[in-house]
Amino acid sequence: MFRQRPLNKLFCGLNEFDTVQDFMFLARSHRQRADAALFRTIVDQFVARPLHPSADIDQFEKLASGFIELLDSDCVADCALDLCRHPETPASVIARLLEKGGEATRIAFEFAPTIHAEVLRATAEHGPVELATAIARRATLERRVVSMLASRGESEVLCALAANRRAHLGQATRRALVQAGRDDLRLARILLDRDDLALDVEPLFLAAAKSERSQIVVEASAKVLAASAPENASRPAMSTAAEIEACAIARDADALIGVLAEALDCRKARVRAILADAGGEALALALLALGASEDAAIRIFLGADRTTQDVERVRSLVALMRSTPPRAAQRLVAAMTGSVRQDKDARRAALAEGGSTQPLAKARSPGRKRRERELGAKVG
Repeated sequence: MFRQRPLNKLFCGLNEFDTVQDFMFLARSHRQRADAALFRTIVDQFVARPLHPSADIDQFEKLASGFIELLDSDCVADCALDLCRHPETPASVIARLLEKGGEATRIAFEFAPTIHAEVLRATAEHGPVELATAIARRATLERRVVSMLASRGESEVLCALAANRRAHLGQATRRALVQAGRDDLRLARILLDRDDLALDVEPLFLAAAKSERSQIVVEASAKVLAASAPENASRPAMSTAAEIEACAIARDADALIGVLAEALDCRKARVRAILADAGGEALALALLALGASEDAAIRIFLGADRTTQDVERVRSLVALMRSTPPRAAQRLVAAMTGSVRQDKDARRAALAEGGSTQPLAKARSPGRKRRERELGAKVG
């Protein structure tokens, strides 16, 4: 009877589960929560003191390493930041965080005080986006790593790097970020907010606020007026103005995109961005730069995809065209639209600045994709 009662209770408890597997899963879940709570307690006790005897550090190293191996990444990530920030966390514990995968590894790549240079460089250049983004947020970055990050092309990485006020951004890196900002308004906005950097903000015109746009136009006008080149030296071909006029009369938006892209020698996607801009200043400057008449410009302004035709807005855009020197408009539009050659030159300059020998093309090579999958296996 003494042995039978516990068995009866056990079988009664098992009847509450559909299968033995359900019971085992629940048991493992309770055990994992208990292990995670114990790990959290051990870490809290360790980080509560700035200094520890060597014997205590050795003991903590064994315990922490064991728990990092045992627990899943989310449980480890709960303690990863505290471990990275404590000055006496053993290097082997940091190494295990870097290898754990998932959120724990991301935190370690961002906050670990020291990471082997080759590991950091390889991950910055070929690693998954989330790890490269974490590296871009680090407090200290060597010039070579900065250049590798700037060459990647992913928006998340570039935005994190541009927002990192502790990282030194060289001239070529700044130029590469600015040119990438042409096609990434979030990145452009981050760069415009960096009042501590010397930047050429003309390519970022589409992300600028109205007051910022006015200042950019004023500064560009002053620069061209101070130059000695005659105003008629850069007049566009009359045929371009005629084609724009025809598109305006026909209200053919697709044809207009083609004409503008060919005349400006830029991607159609950038012309579409100019046409979609809510303020309309970029479009007004583009039409002025290409010699379009005011009548054609007004037709295009009124024919844009808008819910209401804002007469005051149209008047403001016409006033902008009248007050801006055509060469200033050409300068600004060239900065906004760029060209394929300019993009390649900027990336090549950023490459040379960092001393890397890998290509900086936005499209990744099969070898790079393979390395990303290998590193991504640890993160996922």
